[in-house]
Amino acid sequence: MKNNKIKLFYLFIIIATILRIVLAYLIPVKVYMQAEYDDALSINQALFILDGQWLGPYDIETLSKGTSYTFFLLGVHFSRIPYPIFLVVFNILASASVTTAFKPLIKNKVVLGLSYLFLIFSPITLSSDFSLRIYRNSLVFATVLFLLAGIIGLYLRRKSPLKKQIPWLALQAVILPFFWYLREDSIWILPLYFVVLLMMLFNKLQYLRKNQLPIFSGMLKRIGFLAIPFLSLVLATLGLSQINYNHYQIFTVNDRTKTAFADVTEHLIQIDNSEWDSPELVNDEAVWVSRTTFEKAMEVSPTLAEYEEEIQWLEDESFWPDTWSLKHDELPGDMVIWGLRDAFKRGGLYQNGAENEQVFQKIANELQAGFDEGHFNRKKTVFISKQSNGKRMQDIPKVLDYTLAGIRETTMYTSYNTSYGGSIFIPGSPAISILELLNVQPLAMASFQTSFEYERTKNYVLAGNIIIKAYKIISPILAAASFFIYLYFIRVFVKSSEKNERERLFSFLIIITGLGLSYLLYLFGVSWFATWAPGGKGTFMSFYTGAGVPLVQLIEILCASLLVQKLLDRRKMN
Repeated sequence: MKNNKIKLFYLFIIIATILRIVLAYLIPVKVYMQAEYDDALSINQALFILDGQWLGPYDIETLSKGTSYTFFLLGVHFSRIPYPIFLVVFNILASASVTTAFKPLIKNKVVLGLSYLFLIFSPITLSSDFSLRIYRNSLVFATVLFLLAGIIGLYLRRKSPLKKQIPWLALQAVILPFFWYLREDSIWILPLYFVVLLMMLFNKLQYLRKNQLPIFSGMLKRIGFLAIPFLSLVLATLGLSQINYNHYQIFTVNDRTKTAFADVTEHLIQIDNSEWDSPELVNDEAVWVSRTTFEKAMEVSPTLAEYEEEIQWLEDESFWPDTWSLKHDELPGDMVIWGLRDAFKRGGLYQNGAENEQVFQKIANELQAGFDEGHFNRKKTVFISKQSNGKRMQDIPKVLDYTLAGIRETTMYTSYNTSYGGSIFIPGSPAISILELLNVQPLAMASFQTSFEYERTKNYVLAGNIIIKAYKIISPILAAASFFIYLYFIRVFVKSSEKNERERLFSFLIIITGLGLSYLLYLFGVSWFATWAPGGKGTFMSFYTGAGVPLVQLIEILCASLLVQKLLDRRKMN
């Protein structure tokens, strides 16, 4: 009887999975080719690769972002599977991987199955701003799940035979480079990663001592084993850098964040402008590099001064000052970095990477000399990135306010929705080639949204919104319950004297704690960057916080599993 129930439950899971795939295929995706630094960048790169031109002619966009999504699009193309199905299967495999990783911890098959369904129907996989747009954000959910599956799966099998550990290490080795070059904020995963590695090394050390085995050679082998994913990342980085060098004469993966250009922006952003600008302007965190600061920098850097006309164009004639409305007639925050690349291009750069690097290195050296010789000082703020402004103590409450907004978005799915929307192509964008790349039928245009197309898809869009609405209803209960369950089992762990129970609870609690701290660190980092944009809290803290969703959902799964296990244990005792 029990086996029949389990079989029926598995059948239910299979049917639900098929329905999820069908729903993904029926809800229309959107191509935004006007977003030249975002959606269009990866699409064009994939088309260039198919045409045998690597990432295309060298320009300001070419190496401005990672290439993981570009390779994903190529995978879609060569699979001959329509993009929506390929993406949803990617999400399904990631969800299956992480629930399988939990098997040593969560013994109940029903709990594991429901956890899997909870993940594959996640609102982020149905939201227009994430999964329905042909953009790299659509991969964040699954990529984070895959990487966490590799990390947690290996950790929970740390005492198992090597053959049971290898698949999880192999998963890490494959997914870590992909995760790292999907976005530019991937560093948030490292604290969790290193803590888990240290715990595994400590466990190995205890094992060697207990069994009186050679410690040095044993630990060396373990370190080498655990270092394989990082070796994979290094090899991927060197390989991509070498290919870029062969095509563009610059040895890097990203010429916006990893080259002398990043040093130039770092120096410009960190110049203290309090000696020449008004206090109101100095204290405006939306102004990273003021007009006067550019003038002072050009006085110190003769090489930068050669581009004075282009910088003036950037400040007065380009569209960059209008990308975000400020109180002052200045370039807004992050736009100064993108705008500078545009200005240097107008000045004749971005023909090849070697020339760029030579010019930017001279500017960086001259600006550094400006600091060393006392021509200007560095801002008395805390910087965590070469390409974002620093923060003062009085800025922290705003950062925390943004963090709370991010928590609301990733636990309550506040802004998530499924909406009908047409694609946007621009003159010169090869629409037929793009459709062939994605293996999809002709897409509805945003400028010609016919009533037929709207009527055809409205029921599927409605189904997506109903699912999201259901998550929005239960999410406050889940979030609050998870918090109190976590606190309750910390208390149980502290008071328990039974060894087996303490070991089991320790594994649960250490993973939940690690995920929770990583979640807060990630949101704090996004908030640190996002506060520069006036009125941008809603936009930034919904669009850039997608990686927080899988972290929250895994915490909720683990806390629910703890509670269910406790109730089942009590039932057995009774």
